Amino acid sequence: MSTQPFDCIIAGAGAAGMLGALVAARDGLRIVLIERDWDGPSNLLVSGGLFPAAGSLYQHAAGIEDSPAIWAADIRAKAAGDANDAIVDAVAETSPLVATFLSESLGIALHLAATVPAPGHRVPRLHATEKESGRELHALLRARIEGEPNIVVIENADVRGLLIEADVVRGMVVREQGVAHELRAGAVLLATGGFAANRTLLAEFVPTMADAIHIGAGRNDGCAIEWGRALGAGVALMNGYQGQGHVTPGGRTRLGMGLPLLGAFMVNRMGERFVREDFGPSELGQYVLAQPGGVALEVFDQRCHDAAMRQGPYQEAWRAGGVFSAMDLDALAQAAGITADALQASFQQVERARNGELADSLGRTRFGPSLAAPFYAGWVTGALAHTQGGLAVDRHARVCRDDGTPIAGLYAAGGAAASLAGHGGEGYLPGNGLGQSFGLAMLAARSIHGLR
Repeated sequence: MSTQPFDCIIAGAGAAGMLGALVAARDGLRIVLIERDWDGPSNLLVSGGLFPAAGSLYQHAAGIEDSPAIWAADIRAKAAGDANDAIVDAVAETSPLVATFLSESLGIALHLAATVPAPGHRVPRLHATEKESGRELHALLRARIEGEPNIVVIENADVRGLLIEADVVRGMVVREQGVAHELRAGAVLLATGGFAANRTLLAEFVPTMADAIHIGAGRNDGCAIEWGRALGAGVALMNGYQGQGHVTPGGRTRLGMGLPLLGAFMVNRMGERFVREDFGPSELGQYVLAQPGGVALEVFDQRCHDAAMRQGPYQEAWRAGGVFSAMDLDALAQAAGITADALQASFQQVERARNGELADSLGRTRFGPSLAAPFYAGWVTGALAHTQGGLAVDRHARVCRDDGTPIAGLYAAGGAAASLAGHGGEGYLPGNGLGQSFGLAMLAARSIHGLR
């Protein structure tokens, strides 16, 4: 039995786990961070790395008026009545503090990612590191973790369960190299991810996406949710998820969420439009999956391509050959293997609606500037990034029972906790995932610090 004097044990070294550990450590707490697949992927590593910070110094410098209350209102508008009111305001209020902590306390250079628009955000508020890549942000946080003396990392260990004494969570049982032992601490933060890789839970709670490509971290098996439920914890938004409608077939790269608002349109294998492309990327996924072969062709131009090249995910798709170009639409149709007449008709339909000559038959209202040769395109499919349902927590990230009372000593953030909003994919606002992960992790760390 371990007697190490930790203030907090954190299970999972993704976005929530790493930020929570760093905030707590900089506040003087002694942290043990457990990760069962240290060299493997996380949802942060495979993400676009964009996170909201409403009312940040970067927005002020750019002359953008924003506030936590405005972001919270955008979350609620997108959620259409299904916002997670237990945490929305608290996470929004914490968001500018997260940006300040990353830049000033950790020395991570940030900027406002304003080149590519984000559906559902009334102003630019997504922030990023230089390359606008989750891989880069993951590496920068990992480097800070490895240089922090108050954080002990246990790599490639498997958490077997929680230690409970007199209804208080006192630690975890951890298996290392086949040997189980106990770790004790004043609190436990669950940051192990959601259940997007658990086909059984998906079939139960998110059946429309149960067979979709999973582009998140492979070990999102919902273990933290099961540990919490065994203690009587409540859950929320279990049918919520972040989908993706711009993923290249095979799931290795994606074109990014901003192309439709820059002007792109989408057609199926018959060259026909099938959806209002200005949907958010999450809800778009199910419409793409419903097309023949579960794919669609996203069509745009040089201007859109140049703007999208600012973002890491699109750069990876371009380098991997997921995007091709042609001097005119006929040549593009030939390269894609679809009928040129149908593609031309779809293009003219979008352009006439874009120019105000007619209302779009699919209901699209945001078009961006007109497209002009040369043209670019890429085949995309629908995919599942991560689930949004999880353990019910309060504004301090404390895991709560069904009656709203907190379970002493237990916190959750990231995919282990219910997110900010929505049932299905419709309620997901771009950036909600990292926004909740960072926000709840900071709230948990500050709450645990207050207990010491």
